[in-house]
Amino acid sequence: MKKLSLSVIVAAVAVLLLSACSPQAAPAEATPTAARPQGIIAEGRLEPVNALAQAFTLPGQVAEVLVQDGETVQSGQPLVRLTDSPEAKLALRRAEQEDLAARQALEALKTAAESNLAQARLAFLAARDALDEAVDRYDANDSDENKARLDAAQASFNLAEQTLAALEDNAGIDPDQQAAAEARVQSAKAALESAGVQIDLRTLNATLGGAVVDLDVQSGELVTAGMPVVTIADYSAWLVKTDNLTELEVARVSLGQKVQVALDALPEMTLEGEVTHINARYEEKRGDITYTATIRLAQTDPQMRWGMTASVTFLP
Repeated sequence: MKKLSLSVIVAAVAVLLLSACSPQAAPAEATPTAARPQGIIAEGRLEPVNALAQAFTLPGQVAEVLVQDGETVQSGQPLVRLTDSPEAKLALRRAEQEDLAARQALEALKTAAESNLAQARLAFLAARDALDEAVDRYDANDSDENKARLDAAQASFNLAEQTLAALEDNAGIDPDQQAAAEARVQSAKAALESAGVQIDLRTLNATLGGAVVDLDVQSGELVTAGMPVVTIADYSAWLVKTDNLTELEVARVSLGQKVQVALDALPEMTLEGEVTHINARYEEKRGDITYTATIRLAQTDPQMRWGMTASVTFLP
């Protein structure tokens, strides 16, 4: 039994020695893999670079629609016209008459300037002669009556002297009369412009150059102030707006960042653009905090349509 145990021990020791002497494979080291930043993908919608709803600022009945849906118009071009207003026309005629009368009154002052100056000089000379006579009379007899006449003559002379000086300083026109006449002209001009605006407001002009869309009015229809009757869209460039960036995603988006856009309706087309605006105010949708980003596209295509859905990839 002792021999067997000794043999087993010897064998075990030999096995251990052989294991220690034999070469062992080193443990494999993990190869570091560079982390590649992933682009953010969001959904968006295609919009024209600019679009404005057009509305009248006063109510009325449509007399004539001057454009058609899809027509290209220029800024300032008439779109829709309301029927004429007798009250507005009457106010315009009265304003025109007052404007003419005010300008004629001012012109009459200027025309009479030379005559006024001559009369003022005559009045000054007459007042001076009267003052001289009153002085001589008082010197000869310093009675109370002569003193009163002297005071009156002196006052008349002072007034004539002041009037002459004022006319000479203002080219023969009384400054107070001129100020009143000029104020009347300005008031009449403002009233005329206001009356003209009331006439002009009955024609709706385009405030933006572009294409007519959503033309929703016809002759004979009654419209209210502020009610959109047509929209003008500028299709010279396109925007994509995505409103589902989470608060974690928007922190990785910046102004000027490049993006790639694929339209669902035109999958074969890849469009490039860059971020031009990020809303500072959040929205809450289904419990998530989201932000809206605006992307301006670098390309356009005749097949693009307002409202097309798009997949937006924000490049890292």
